[in-house]
Amino acid sequence: MRAVRRLGLGAMWLLAGAAPAALASAEPSPRDATTVEDIIVTATKRPEAVRDIPASITAFDERALQTVGADDMSGYLTRVPGVVFNQAIPGNSSAILRGVSTTTGIAQAQGTTGYFINDVPMTDPFYSAGIPDIDTFDVDNVTVLRGPQGTLFGSASLGGAINYQTRKPNLTDYDARVRATYETTAHGGDGYGGDAMVNVPLVTDKLAIRAVLVDRRDPGYVDNLGTGGRDTNRAQVSGGRLLVAFTPTAATQVNYLYLQQTESTPDAGAADPSLGDYAKRTLVAEPFSYRTTIHNLRLDQELGFATLTATATHHAKSFSSVQDYSGLAPAFAPVSFLEGGTSKGDTFEARLASPTGQRFEYLVGLFYDSTDELVRDTLVAPTAAAVVGSPTLIDAPVRIRGREGAAFGEATYHLTDTFKATVGGRAFRTELDTDTTQGGPLAGGFSETFGHSRDSGFSPKASLTWEPSAEQMVYALVSKGFRFGGPNIAVDPTFKIPSQFGSDSLVNYELGTRTAWLDRRVLLDGTLFYVDWSDIQVSQRSPSGFIYTANAGKARNVGAEASATWLVTQDLRLNSAATYLDGELRRDYGTGASLVTAPTQLPGASRWQVSNSLNYTLSSAPLQPMLVVSHRYISGAPGELSPSPPRQGDYNLFDLRLSTTIRKLELSAFAENVGDVRGVTAASTSVHGPTQYLVRPRTLGITLDYRL
Repeated sequence: MRAVRRLGLGAMWLLAGAAPAALASAEPSPRDATTVEDIIVTATKRPEAVRDIPASITAFDERALQTVGADDMSGYLTRVPGVVFNQAIPGNSSAILRGVSTTTGIAQAQGTTGYFINDVPMTDPFYSAGIPDIDTFDVDNVTVLRGPQGTLFGSASLGGAINYQTRKPNLTDYDARVRATYETTAHGGDGYGGDAMVNVPLVTDKLAIRAVLVDRRDPGYVDNLGTGGRDTNRAQVSGGRLLVAFTPTAATQVNYLYLQQTESTPDAGAADPSLGDYAKRTLVAEPFSYRTTIHNLRLDQELGFATLTATATHHAKSFSSVQDYSGLAPAFAPVSFLEGGTSKGDTFEARLASPTGQRFEYLVGLFYDSTDELVRDTLVAPTAAAVVGSPTLIDAPVRIRGREGAAFGEATYHLTDTFKATVGGRAFRTELDTDTTQGGPLAGGFSETFGHSRDSGFSPKASLTWEPSAEQMVYALVSKGFRFGGPNIAVDPTFKIPSQFGSDSLVNYELGTRTAWLDRRVLLDGTLFYVDWSDIQVSQRSPSGFIYTANAGKARNVGAEASATWLVTQDLRLNSAATYLDGELRRDYGTGASLVTAPTQLPGASRWQVSNSLNYTLSSAPLQPMLVVSHRYISGAPGELSPSPPRQGDYNLFDLRLSTTIRKLELSAFAENVGDVRGVTAASTSVHGPTQYLVRPRTLGITLDYRL
């Protein structure tokens, strides 16, 4: 394994595979160009350097994230090749990898992107109870894996996976850090943030704890003309984590993680384009709140011939929301649609991994997850009580139980000193049970429906890698992904809705290369990919308006991803990345007025993405000031799969960041969205008509970061 990459000018550097812009590095200090270290990730279920992995992977450590001020997904996913982040409601905004999605929102089915915290899946088996967007303060790394990851990571990773890896406690040194931020947004309000970390070794080299607290309020900038509220889409992010590391012997490591984070907003920022740039009109406010809690225990035991890793996790999510549905029953306005619920489950995994650097390497494991969801939908109109005898027009709780079990493995054989072949697979079995009840005046009486689905299969993977030198890698890869099928919970007395929908899957073919030139001062990476997606789960509407899911689609996505880094001098670095994607629905979808004819562009499948950055440091100056100039472009795409979909994307963003260090204090001033561009990050059609979630307007701010 290549532990360190050496570049010219005495620097050491790692470009995380195809990573764009300023995020391409993993550096303890951007002003010390001689101590750049490698990023070690667990993308292959074992610690491994990113550039040694024959796959499309981008990894960011905390230093790289801080360099561009990336506190959350909107700060780093928007810079990753092949990824579209549909920034909408805080705590439940989806990411699309390589165009693999039929919606930019949240569907009544399992998602197409896998979200993981310390390799533990956080994607729900049926209906999303939230997509955790964990604050990046004191993170070890965030890894984005493009292409299906079904072999090692399981269901819901059709397009790829995003893994948030927490930083482990330091067993030898005390450490502490505090950070404070203030920012103000054009057309909106002010925001602030305060974070703290402390690391305490209780028994040197044996036992340590690390505690992290985060609290951030992001400025709002959308006014609600109906309620009279200003800047009502402000977001509050609060939480923290406690980590314990115990190493009783040199061969045994035990780690415990407790994590909790809450993301909430008093009023969703779904702007109405007919009302101006940053305005909406609803009769009631539309608050949303999401909470994620994790208890994770992990054992790593060296056995000599292999490493045994065993994990046990209890994960819980809860959410609540209110939406204005007055348009459905205007006679009873205001009408509120209340949706809340929980997702609780346990995940277990055990695996054996052989040592690396041998001619034959292997990894085998077992996985099991059981998750229970409860989602309650209620339609409430206070004025209806005088007419129908109750303010509750519909009450519809849904109970869901999902189970997934699997045996998985990978084996690599080094055919020669330059060629290696890898094969792997995952034999899986999934089950989903639902219990849906409906009652209330508008539900036509009480009803209860039970659903059950079961699926099993095998998800294979194979790759061939050629490394003629330490500076060159070429690989060919084929992999498969899958996700849960499930029962339909809607009932239409005038139309026979299918009782269930099946699992869908896709196959990804890619050819990639990673190269270094000019004494490693220039790094060039590229990937070509072709995705064949069949039996797509798509939402359909019955003649009476009931929404259900069916396997009725086929898609083909083809594209290219490329990135370049040029270390011009020790103080000047240029980075660029670009993605081309042609993602099309290849089979007609829907009927009648809702018919979508093929070929048509998939939702969120922007044809072009570009990311550029310039980093300049005056390393010889007393305070070592650093300037970061970054640019992002995303082309237009439909926001949903419909005959006349709303559009999103098609905008450029420019950011500036100037920082300096005074002993242990780092001071940064920043300007985000310098051009004050009104960019649409997610577009859809709601009961109010077309709605748009927008890029935050020009934001100016300052950050103080003090480290012991």
